[in-house]
Amino acid sequence: MSRRAIPALVVLLAGIAALVVVTRDEPLPTEPVFAELTGAWMPSVSEAGALTESWFCPGVPATADDGVGGEVVIANRNDSEVVGRFTVLTSEGVQAEQGFEVGPSSRTTVDVDAYVEADFASVVVEVEGGGAFVEQRALHPAGNSVSACSDSTSDEWYLADGFTLDGSIETILLTNPFDESVVADLRFSTEAGETSPAAFKGFTVPPRSVKTVRIAELGARDEPVIAAAVETSAGRLVVGRAQHYLGGGRSGYDVSLAAPTLRDQFWFADGEKGPEITEQYAIYNPTDEDVVVDVVLLGLPARAEFGNVEPIDVPAREVVVYDPNDSTTTGNIPRGRHAAVFSTLAEPSVVVERVINRPASGTVATEVLLGAPPRIDGYVATQWHVGIGPTEPTEDALVLYNLDQADATVTVWAVRDGGPFAVPSLTDIPVGPGSVATIDLVADAVLDRELIVSSSNRLFLERRLPRGTGLEGYSASWTLPANAPVL
Repeated sequence: MSRRAIPALVVLLAGIAALVVVTRDEPLPTEPVFAELTGAWMPSVSEAGALTESWFCPGVPATADDGVGGEVVIANRNDSEVVGRFTVLTSEGVQAEQGFEVGPSSRTTVDVDAYVEADFASVVVEVEGGGAFVEQRALHPAGNSVSACSDSTSDEWYLADGFTLDGSIETILLTNPFDESVVADLRFSTEAGETSPAAFKGFTVPPRSVKTVRIAELGARDEPVIAAAVETSAGRLVVGRAQHYLGGGRSGYDVSLAAPTLRDQFWFADGEKGPEITEQYAIYNPTDEDVVVDVVLLGLPARAEFGNVEPIDVPAREVVVYDPNDSTTTGNIPRGRHAAVFSTLAEPSVVVERVINRPASGTVATEVLLGAPPRIDGYVATQWHVGIGPTEPTEDALVLYNLDQADATVTVWAVRDGGPFAVPSLTDIPVGPGSVATIDLVADAVLDRELIVSSSNRLFLERRLPRGTGLEGYSASWTLPANAPVL
């Protein structure tokens, strides 16, 4: 088992809000403290104790075509059984409702296409008393894709990186899990500026249904970058995006959640410079004011001399692409992995997504990831949960960034009957201050299991899973942070 750590450049981030330090010695829940937070975060794992905990999956394909499908995984991290109910939604409304039980420290899988045949289906999972978390896996011949399901709905959703070059297909998925219609507006921005299609001003998403929008059919064909905003005037939605890359330097399939709100800071644990690797970030500003975004590349060798990244001007209602390997904007960064943070001193006003293309058998594997924000009070987790992990030995399956300027130790716990146990070969992994590190998941003890990653320091943790279906390369997704009580 290899544990790779990359020396870090100690960087003071001017203008970035101070972050609250929270540490835990082991991945066990603390006594719940109830408090209200304002503003959306990212999907997270909370303490058990709620009357009902709801999860909203962005959607999976369910066409019944060969190799196409989807599943939802419900992970129970507690030492007692959890029960609940799941509902399968399509454009035709509710297609199935069924109860479920998940035993202590175990998982159950909902095979979505066993219940419905549709272009896309979304699943709503309700857990009595909480204590579980939910992820989905979209299955496709162009590559499988894993995403966390959302633990909240929102009246605003944003996507920074859409793509329709060479016939690539971008589909926005809008799920209304409630009993009342939702009224929403859709607008999108390309390199040519912003467009608000007349047919999607004040359009309706019927109760308990999924509405799909193909961006190319709105006129945005052969676009290298498309940002989109969905904002409701009545009701709340869950919004996802399905992206089938068919050319233009990209290849693969991805389904993921949109951002439920604008923020002033986004983090990425992974980034890489290497032969035939391309990396870029789409920065979307859907507001009416111009903003300036600062970029800091992290986890680089202490002696790296690549120059400063110039602040990026992002005009109102526009999307701007930043390439860290462009020497005219960044200088010559060294080969290897790096982390990144994008921040603005303006009010929360941007969304940032990363695209990495890595070589794979004569083509590329495209990884797309929305940046991770701190919680609105500045909290960053020291414990992260993995509901869907690799089923086969996978190198560099976890990529983490140690946020603190102090040495950290990281332990991977596998959940099995009797609860989580520390994997001996992955216990007390040393990670340097402000460093990027990768962790191989190759031992039998960690394959096809729920995992918990705990750290002595705050960290951001990405997951890289094989695309499956005989394809080389990986898909990228966030693991789920532990949502510690607000003190």
